[in-house]
Amino acid sequence: MLLATLLLIISGCEFRKTDAIEETGQQQAAGTSNLLYSSTPSLPPPGSRDEAYLKALTDSIIKAQAIEKELQLILAEMQHNDEFIEAQESIETARQEILYVWNTVHNELQFDDPLLHKQKQTYEAILMEYRNGLGLQLIGMQNSDAVKAMEGIEQTKKANQKLATLAADTLPLVK
Repeated sequence: MLLATLLLIISGCEFRKTDAIEETGQQQAAGTSNLLYSSTPSLPPPGSRDEAYLKALTDSIIKAQAIEKELQLILAEMQHNDEFIEAQESIETARQEILYVWNTVHNELQFDDPLLHKQKQTYEAILMEYRNGLGLQLIGMQNSDAVKAMEGIEQTKKANQKLATLAADTLPLVK
């Protein structure tokens, strides 16, 4: 019963802080939280570097959404089978996948357009918020702390909502 309760709690997913990379993400989150979606960038000129980067950014957003959906499906299945340890491993795997996505976006996409650069920073902050929430869920599971797990779930839900909004603003920009 405890396992089923904790798996229910976890089904909202997010990560804990582990490195300086996460601290950078948190700094970005603090710096961009008031900037979210203040202006939607326009299409970059065809053949420009920004056009290629925008395509890569939208592909990355789609990948992050797929990671989240896959994790939710896995957790739902594990809940029915009382697979507590496997659920923790799945959350940790999702955390690492999100970190890889963040690293790729952070290191490889260098927009010239300031509004596209702001979109990138917003996306990086959302990824770190999601990752940190999964971490809180893991801590809650490992310590049987339902409050911490619920806090992580709420954080991941908020990050997912922000990601959906960012996707709605960004995906239509790609032809």
